[in-house]
Amino acid sequence: GSADAGVQLEIFCDPQCSECAKFEADSGDALGRHLAAGDVAVTYRWMTFLDARRGNDTSARVGNALMAAADPATDAATYQRFVSALYRKGGTPDLEEIAATAREAGLPAHVVDRIATGQPAVEPTSMNAFNRVQLLAANPGSPGTPTVFDVATRTVVDTDEAGWLDRLVQER
Repeated sequence: GSADAGVQLEIFCDPQCSECAKFEADSGDALGRHLAAGDVAVTYRWMTFLDARRGNDTSARVGNALMAAADPATDAATYQRFVSALYRKGGTPDLEEIAATAREAGLPAHVVDRIATGQPAVEPTSMNAFNRVQLLAANPGSPGTPTVFDVATRTVVDTDEAGWLDRLVQER
C-alpha cells in the first residue's frame, strides 16, 4: 500500500493458522478494497512456528512464496488477492499449486516463475525469529496470530466486529 495511507497496519500471520484463514475470509476483501483505494497500507509479518508443531515445512514454503510476491511489480491489491486465495485454498500446497494460485491472483509472470522454482526470497527461520520479536513488542500480553497492529496508534486492533477496517479508515 501507499506510504501516505492514513491507516498503516502490520498483520502477523502463519500460513497454516486456521484463525488467520478465518481473519482473511472475513477481512481480505475489505483489505483489498482499501489497499486499491490507497487509504490503507499493510505489512504482513509472516510466521512459521506451525511448521514445528505440524511436522512439515508448509509455512516456510508458503511464507517464502509470499515474500517473493512482495515484488515492486506486484501492486498491493494483487498481493492481497494472493494472500486471500492461499488461505481460501488451505492445505499443504506444493510449489506448483502455490505458483498456480499466484498466476490466478494476477501476480506478474516473473514473480510466478520465481515462486514455481522455489527460489529463496527469505530465510524462513530468520524471518520467523525477527517477526516473533516484532509480535512480542506489538502484543506482549497475547502474542498469537492473527494480530493486527496499528502503527500510528501503536495498539492492537480489535478485528472481531464486522466493519472494523471501514471504521478505522473513517477515523483517519
